Amino acid sequence: MRAGKLASALALTLAVCATALAGGTGAAGAATAKTLLSPTPYMGWDTYFALRGGFTETTILTQANLLKTTGLEADGYSIVWLDATWWQGKRDAAGNIVVNPAQWPHGIAWLARTLHQNGFTLGVYTDAGSTGCGVNGGAFGHYQQDIDTFAKWGVDAVKVDWCGGSAQGLDPATQYALLRQAILANSSHRPMMLNICNFLQPGQKGPNLPVFGQSAFFSYSFGPTSGTSWRTDTDVGVPGNVTYGSVLRNLDADGTQPGAAGPGHWNDPDYLAPDQGMNAAQFRSQFSMWAMLAAPLMISDDLTTMSKSALQTVTNKQVIAIDQDPAGIQGTEVSASGNGEVWSRQLLNGQVAIAFLNRGSTAVSLSTTAALVALPQAARYSVTNVWSGQAFTGGGSFSAQVPANSTVLLRVKPAS
Repeated sequence: MRAGKLASALALTLAVCATALAGGTGAAGAATAKTLLSPTPYMGWDTYFALRGGFTETTILTQANLLKTTGLEADGYSIVWLDATWWQGKRDAAGNIVVNPAQWPHGIAWLARTLHQNGFTLGVYTDAGSTGCGVNGGAFGHYQQDIDTFAKWGVDAVKVDWCGGSAQGLDPATQYALLRQAILANSSHRPMMLNICNFLQPGQKGPNLPVFGQSAFFSYSFGPTSGTSWRTDTDVGVPGNVTYGSVLRNLDADGTQPGAAGPGHWNDPDYLAPDQGMNAAQFRSQFSMWAMLAAPLMISDDLTTMSKSALQTVTNKQVIAIDQDPAGIQGTEVSASGNGEVWSRQLLNGQVAIAFLNRGSTAVSLSTTAALVALPQAARYSVTNVWSGQAFTGGGSFSAQVPANSTVLLRVKPAS
């Protein structure tokens, strides 16, 4: 189907649903002095794992259509994010971004309008350096010019990578602050979310390169004042090869600075990776623990081939509600024994989410108490297992038999 006809079909099949840039689930935006634009962790879909670098206007509209028809958009996954390879770095004589007309026959502004008309917001990718990762363009020397272009096109979110920034020896805190200022000063006065994507671990590029203070591990120190989110570790994997061990590694790194996160600014442990190498239980654990972290929920999977189990996982409304809890408090580990861990997350109105995480390949028994997870004192508690749907009332102790590589996730509140 030609792009024009596809867009018409999309407009007919997708219900028009305005997405407020000033807040709400999945709303894109950066925190400014007057407006909080990401009060809960943003949600959406990204091309990186999903399409392995190859996509066109037609591909993106097809994926957007599936976000709608599968119910993902209704559940809050409203950002469509064009990652690396949407632009290969070509500029005109005046330094303006030039996109490939074969890839984007109607241009990015047209794509943004089409997505907006159907309830979505649009994100794009660039780099803080002159080039990005692989054959991708970068914004160095063009920060204000490129941000103005994105704003004029109607872009809602910008992911800024660090491959080029690292290669040029730039300082992350300095460059991302400049990019934030460019967003705040854009000529269209358009609010846009900034995703800080310095993904480098200390020494990842060579001996002492980068140093700790220029790595992902240090982004929490400036991320809340510069961006809406910041990566807390290296990539969770590559397309088609995401392991449970890598998910646990990123969980551990993200969990070191829970106080940095809160309404409008979020620790980012990387994308959700269904169908990229993990089995169903392992991916369900990733989704559970990302909700405990109050992490952005960005699915990166080809929706034309997404497995039924993955779709059921990412559309679990009770898990999404934990991630999107308005209090915006990141969860923390409260106890550990062998491969078993207990995490808790404070929710609004005295409720608590409890995650029993099994990092190992054999089942474990885990338990905790109301006092340990800081529940309000009560004689009895109402408990819901958000994966099984089982609800019951009990005393002040909670336990679970957790299968290999799995997570049992509970929502608990004092019984009325």
